[in-house]
Amino acid sequence: MIKQLLQIAQPFRRFYWWLVRPETRGVRAILVNSGGKIFLVRHKYQEGWFLSGGKVSGRESNEDALKRELREELGVKAISRLEKLGEYTSTYEYKKDTIVVFVVCDFTQESKTHFEIEEQQLFDPKMLPEKVSPGTRRRIEEWLGQRTINNQW
Repeated sequence: MIKQLLQIAQPFRRFYWWLVRPETRGVRAILVNSGGKIFLVRHKYQEGWFLSGGKVSGRESNEDALKRELREELGVKAISRLEKLGEYTSTYEYKKDTIVVFVVCDFTQESKTHFEIEEQQLFDPKMLPEKVSPGTRRRIEEWLGQRTINNQW
């Protein structure tokens, strides 16, 4: 039921963004486990695999927003170290998004489900799934040193 509601709501969100052209700020994480694999998520409301993350709320810092999003979506707790990969701009979906990407390598995790997340899975960063989003693929390739950082999402 939630999946269908989220899928129905998405076109209305895009229409609103087209009308208002909001500026938003978000965070994403390349979350690397001790074996060198990375977590990707599939949302219930859109196709493909993505880095986990979400919107920065109010006066929240980027780091605090990332910790909150990772806790809510994946059950990640006790992040010991996070490093900023880059800050990116996207005008996709009619809004101006600023997205800060962090690399998180030292954390603990408890099993968790979230209403927006269809599936979470670990992947070898050099063997990504076919339906990974283009922006996610570019950020991972930048982190691996396979491409230079481009601040366009």
